[in-house]
Amino acid sequence: MLWALVPAKLGSAVKTRLGTVLSEDQRRALANAMLFDVLATLTSVRSLAGVAVVTRDTAVASLAARAGATHVRENHAGGLNEGVAQGMAACHARGASGVIVVMGDLPNLGASDVERTIEALPARGIVLVPSRDGTGTNVLAVRPIDVLRRTAFGDGSLARHRTATAGLETVLLPLRGAALDIDTVADLAHLVQGGATGAATRRLLAEIAPAAGPGRIA
Repeated sequence: MLWALVPAKLGSAVKTRLGTVLSEDQRRALANAMLFDVLATLTSVRSLAGVAVVTRDTAVASLAARAGATHVRENHAGGLNEGVAQGMAACHARGASGVIVVMGDLPNLGASDVERTIEALPARGIVLVPSRDGTGTNVLAVRPIDVLRRTAFGDGSLARHRTATAGLETVLLPLRGAALDIDTVADLAHLVQGGATGAATRRLLAEIAPAAGPGRIA
């Protein structure tokens, strides 16, 4: 039984590298829209037994509920990987034999991307879906849950994950829909130029791209 897990830290410091083109309110709205689209995609995948969001943010918990996801209240002061560890434990407690960890800022994630990840997941092993630049990890699937002691999300995570999974069956699975995560102005420009497949993100971009000023997102 597989669950999806989305770690979500969307406080006042969200997406600070977009601060040169977007206001704090716009950055938060964009992060929320992308998260909602990711959750909408995940909850549409019938082969997933559940979708969990680990966060300490009450507004994000409400968003997760609207999207049909389970809220796992983050109860520590650690970083992203500590949140993932808590979320994976919560999924395991709910009967999950494996978990697909999905970043919440993938506005072009499609159900087919998730299904291909599930199909590629070994009975005992890992699937790593790289970011567009080939250095990050946008999706990580693991089965059984305890086969990976700790995740290594953050800058340059793909190399660290490959080192951590040495000796395990590891599938490197580039997926176009899961490749673009939005952290920098260049990422945002790529999204604006190509368009977002997620409905909530697409609607928001129509509002904030013009408001950011001519030529600022290009």
